[in-house]
Amino acid sequence: MAISGQVYSGKKYQVLLGRQTGASSAVNMGTAASTNSEFVELDMASVTDIDFAGGLVTDRTLRTGQQVKKGTDHFVSEKGSTKSFNFEWVCSHKEGVAMLLEMISEDTSSPYLITGNHEPAIYKHAASTGSLATIILKNLDSNSAATQFRTMHSAALTNLSFSLDATANGGRLIASGTFVSGYNVSTASSSVTNSHAQTPFVKTLHDCTTKTVNGSDVVVKAFSIDIANPMARIGYQGSDAEPEMYSRSGEITCAGSITVLYDTTSDGFLAEFLTNPAAGSGAGESPIVLSDNATVGDGNFAFEVLQAIFTGHTLNMEGAEEGMMLELPFEGTAIAAENLFRIDID
Repeated sequence: MAISGQVYSGKKYQVLLGRQTGASSAVNMGTAASTNSEFVELDMASVTDIDFAGGLVTDRTLRTGQQVKKGTDHFVSEKGSTKSFNFEWVCSHKEGVAMLLEMISEDTSSPYLITGNHEPAIYKHAASTGSLATIILKNLDSNSAATQFRTMHSAALTNLSFSLDATANGGRLIASGTFVSGYNVSTASSSVTNSHAQTPFVKTLHDCTTKTVNGSDVVVKAFSIDIANPMARIGYQGSDAEPEMYSRSGEITCAGSITVLYDTTSDGFLAEFLTNPAAGSGAGESPIVLSDNATVGDGNFAFEVLQAIFTGHTLNMEGAEEGMMLELPFEGTAIAAENLFRIDID
């Protein structure tokens, strides 16, 4: 076959995110959402392809008869496999952020939260419970081939991170994460478009007028939070051996880091870091709050981790002109009805 001469630009790919099981007209697990009004565009700086290899079922064992593998020594199957999609998005609209928070927390309204006694929804083939997404990657080039699209349905968001850094992207909110699906990904062309409302939501670190750690005001340089809610596919059904159900019974975690100016206030955080949380009664817990309002939930943008435990204490003594900075990695905790975290985007 002759070389076509066609060159495609990754900048012409479009990423669409749509509610599936949580849609206004719920679409069952195992079926791709296709209603335009359920989809928004995640206008990323760059797009990565679906990872077909990471969860592929393989066996590449040398069998007897010779010292070099034969082609038949390689086994590859999509049956029983998983696919994943990684993304990074400088957040530009509220609806996209809301969808991501719904899908990681299974909550349905802001402030989004997970409690210590959280119980996951049922994720079962042909059922409409849980919080799943359909993701579509579209090649908008007029010369695109019909096989250059990607439709990944019944995808669970297993990891969601938010970051705010005064030295990056103008201090704007950045979301990143990973979707995982146990179903096969279609590469056929898609006519789905994004007609869901997309309300501008350009928030920065500088919008957080309330900045406290352990109840004390701090000068913040950077903040990040990473929420993990794992998923494992269970069983198989149908001719393609796609999953019977998903399990979301693993540990749910909320961890992150906050970097603050080292001063007489933040000097006291070393003692908090060295306090043994196992002593109980809230020992070693250091609430972290970044918000555009004094009360989380009354404003439009907030992060709150009330039972945060410092897991590190790194003081930068290099002598930069901005002064010494203190990085405090943390992990959120919760007992019973306590909130592991709350994130407000109202």
